[in-house]
Amino acid sequence: MKKIILGLFILTTSLFAKETILVQGAMDIETEYLIKALSNPVKEQIASWTFWKGEIGNKTVIVSRTEIGITNASAATTIGIMKYSPNLIINQGTSGGHDPKLHAGDIVLAEKVINIGAVRTERKEYGIPADDKDGIFFEDVQRIRDSKGNTVDYPYFSSEKKIIDIAKKIDYKNGKIVVGTIGTADQWNRELERIKFIHERYNTSAEEMETVAAAQVAKAFNIPFMGVRILSNTDIHNEDFNPQTAIWCQEYTIELIKKLDL
Repeated sequence: MKKIILGLFILTTSLFAKETILVQGAMDIETEYLIKALSNPVKEQIASWTFWKGEIGNKTVIVSRTEIGITNASAATTIGIMKYSPNLIINQGTSGGHDPKLHAGDIVLAEKVINIGAVRTERKEYGIPADDKDGIFFEDVQRIRDSKGNTVDYPYFSSEKKIIDIAKKIDYKNGKIVVGTIGTADQWNRELERIKFIHERYNTSAEEMETVAAAQVAKAFNIPFMGVRILSNTDIHNEDFNPQTAIWCQEYTIELIKKLDL
């Protein structure tokens, strides 16, 4: 009888357990609006990384300020997973444009995420000029070891398709929504020829500094992932950084969270 009661308790608890979503932004400007949207927020500082736990609708939402860059994003994602056991990780925020068809305010849903800073070069003798175009994509940095001890190389990471399908249908009035490739590196590129080169090599829609790290850690833990980036600027069209885009991206992300049924 005790076993039956215990089984019913576990089943009932699981049925009414709230979905938990870990939502990331690197900077205050990319997280403050999300934090204000939380009901009953509780702040927790773990070393250099800050988390706010609350609710949006019927979901438990953890807002994570990852800080800038691949190392910070990797650490914050790992801590967030270990502490909060999320059902989904959403990495969102600002980015710089790579695709000439896109403008500031446009949102990119990350069908693919790639580390554009993962490059190796062949030996050249002194006197031979360096050339970025000679770099070879270093796939090994995106390698993950599975539960059986086997290594798997990933040429890119992906967002959850069913979530992309929901995200595409959200009513967004500050630009257009596209499905594309996000390029991540600890870089801020403003040279037009370099931007063109990266776009042509990797088919990138935009670049930023965190998404691939969060995506790779999520994949290692087998947690669904979604990348959402808004173009805050694009040198292709001489469009300077617009801080309002960070708010638009958070508004969009909140609408996505409300529509999700995990």
